[in-house]
Amino acid sequence: MNKFNLILIIVSTLLIAQVASAGYLVTETAPVYPGDTTYVYFVVNNTGFGQFLNDVSVRLEPKDNASANAVTILDDVYSLGTIENWGDQRTARFKIHVNPDAAEGDYFFNVFIYYRGQQISSNTPAPIVTSERKDQILTIKGKPLVVLLNSTLGIIEPMSVNKETLKFKNTGTGTVQNAVAEIDLTGTGGSSKSSFSILGAGTKFSLGNLKAGDEAEITFDLAVDITATPGVYNLPLKITGLNNYSSDNFVGLVVAGTTNFEISYQESLGSFSLNVLNTGISPASSVSVTLPRQKNFSITGSSSSVLGNLNSGDYTSAIFQIAKIPGAGNSLEVDIQYTDTSGQRHTITKYLPVELSSTGAKTSSGSTSTNYAVLMLVVVALLVIYWQRSKISTYFRKQKGK
Repeated sequence: MNKFNLILIIVSTLLIAQVASAGYLVTETAPVYPGDTTYVYFVVNNTGFGQFLNDVSVRLEPKDNASANAVTILDDVYSLGTIENWGDQRTARFKIHVNPDAAEGDYFFNVFIYYRGQQISSNTPAPIVTSERKDQILTIKGKPLVVLLNSTLGIIEPMSVNKETLKFKNTGTGTVQNAVAEIDLTGTGGSSKSSFSILGAGTKFSLGNLKAGDEAEITFDLAVDITATPGVYNLPLKITGLNNYSSDNFVGLVVAGTTNFEISYQESLGSFSLNVLNTGISPASSVSVTLPRQKNFSITGSSSSVLGNLNSGDYTSAIFQIAKIPGAGNSLEVDIQYTDTSGQRHTITKYLPVELSSTGAKTSSGSTSTNYAVLMLVVVALLVIYWQRSKISTYFRKQKGK
């Protein structure tokens, strides 16, 4: 091959190599999301100033592992045939599938263009020319999904204030900008009066920008109204963000059926009867009362009594043997234990002013009093016989002499 022909081939190759422009890959649909199956287009231009591009084919391949893991190329080679005239262009098309777990971002691909140049002489075969365009960009737009990861909300009681934390996570593949969490405290999604309120704040909380895998949490004080009906509540939870992002969830909690009691007493014939009344709106199971050791009264015998189940408005009594400690006060301490509707065990301590008719109030029976009276009669009879023994002896002698 003479020097002229060699130079011609080199110049021709350099010119024709300018067959593609660097930048972003054109896609059939825009934007491209995880899970999409679509086409990628690449334009080849003949800039060879009259040189033919024979048997042109184009190959698309990922530049790195990140791109290979994000995108599966279903058709990686596309044939364009011959591009004859200067300025002519053809478009290569590649079918791709974006993996469902691909994260949002830019992915890089290399494009290789193969063609057969013109034959310079009959003795020299037409050269195979390869042109490469690096760092062609495919932008994947992720699909964010913000979910409630966990919550400290569980069992709460009426007339209580509870510090709660909700934790969120973006389990999707895209970014949510200016994410906001909104809690519907009505529990029904309506406008009825709520049994709950958040102290010192509204019902909307900023989560900021959440990329794929990011977490965020909010903390607030949840107050429960005294009239809250026991049961399970699912409070609607809405997450919103820019670009019309929106997702719905809910947070669950249980309002325990706690209740209250009123106590009184009766003292009759030395018996102390403690009365317990369920004054709340919820039933109480396995109710028992205990008189703990205390400074004002002493307890003889059992200090506890099981009352059973008490519905709202029910009452029952327990009998104790107590005595007032001389010089002490008159406040009797009473512990009431019960199980609420959620299965939680509670203890309520009450203080009851007690005025006993004597130093002690003990249970007694009629048979004991009768036995005591008979014993006293026997003792009196024996004393009378002893005092009158001489007269009795004289009487019996006279009766015998007859």
